This record gives sequence, structure tokens and C-alpha cells, in this order.
Amino acid sequence: MDTVHDLGGTQGFGPLPNVSEDDAALFAEEWKARVWALAMMSMDKLSEDQTGWTLDWYRHVLERLPPDLYLRMDYFEKWILGMMTTAVDEGIAEVSEFTAGRADARDFSYGNAAPVETVAGEEPRFGLGDAVVCRRDVGSMHTRMVGYVRGRAGVIDSVIGAQALPDEAAKGLVRKEQTYVVRFPMAGLWPEAAGSEDSLLIDMWDSYLEPA
Repeated sequence: MDTVHDLGGTQGFGPLPNVSEDDAALFAEEWKARVWALAMMSMDKLSEDQTGWTLDWYRHVLERLPPDLYLRMDYFEKWILGMMTTAVDEGIAEVSEFTAGRADARDFSYGNAAPVETVAGEEPRFGLGDAVVCRRDVGSMHTRMVGYVRGRAGVIDSVIGAQALPDEAAKGLVRKEQTYVVRFPMAGLWPEAAGSEDSLLIDMWDSYLEPA
């Protein structure tokens, strides 16, 4: 998330409206519940069948939306586009079927499914209490390295273990990399927090960090 999708610390969007909703209802509208159910079932199916699909690829699909469209679309409308794109990418459906509103075939099959390539990760470089700095540079595709901590100093608060690197998983390459919980002083992130003793804890991958 290195574009409009990374809104952490971004100015100019105004206060969040106080929307009155029924807390007893899981979804504000019925169609959103259906979209959520379809998304969960399709994700489970794609993972179970080992099609090469990854959650990070799905997130990257949403990140490719034009900024003006991304900001005005409903959360679940984006999910619909993500599922449609996935169906086309996996060869389950054609764009023409969506525009026509009906499927051409009765049988379910994959046309472009490809196994995920798995690469063993390297040993961790950092341990508990090590001082680190978040890197500034990042690739142009998908990343989970938030913008407001780039170039900022922190300390390894705990070691999580090896997890798939999202930057590679978005390409269908599962490369496990050591992950950590990094503690960043709030005063080092935003001028408004000067004098604050609060900290922000963020899960980060090994390649996002450098020794301080």
C-alpha cells in the first residue's frame, strides 16, 4: 500500500463523521453480507485448490484502482471488483460474462491457475532490543511498509517468526521472512507528539529494516 491506499498520517480528509448505525447488525445492508460471504468462500476455494492466488495479490488488485475511484467507492464495492478480477485472472470467467450478467458455461474450472512458488527464507538479522531504522525505499508494486515510519528509528519489541513477505506474495512468490514487532516512539513520528511518552507498535518484515 504505497499510494492513496496508505492513508496513515495523511492530512486534508477532515474529521470522521459520527455515523449512527445499529451495533446489533453485523452489516449495514444485506448485499454487503452477501459480498462478504462470497469473498470468504472464494478465498477459501482458491487457497484450498492451490491456484497460485494469494491474499496480497487480491489487495494489490484493489490498490490499482484510480485514486478518485478508490476514495468514493464503498468498501464492499471494492471487494466485488477484486473478486471479478480474480475470476478473470484465474480463468474462471471472462469479462464478457460479467458485462452480459450471465456465465457462458455450467461447469466450474480454472483456465490460468498456477501453483505458488515457495522459497525458503533467511535467518533473522535482529533480536529483542536491537535498534533499527525503517528503510525509505520500496518497490512500485505491493508493500505493507507504511509510509509514515519510513526513515524512522525504532526498537525490536518482540520477534514473531517467519511469515510470507507480502511484497513477493502479491506476485505469486511465497518467500518467508522473519517478522518483528517494532516499537516506534510517537514523538519520532509526528511533530504533534513532541514530549509524548507513547509508542506505536507495528509488525514489520526483516527486509523493511536496517540496523540503526
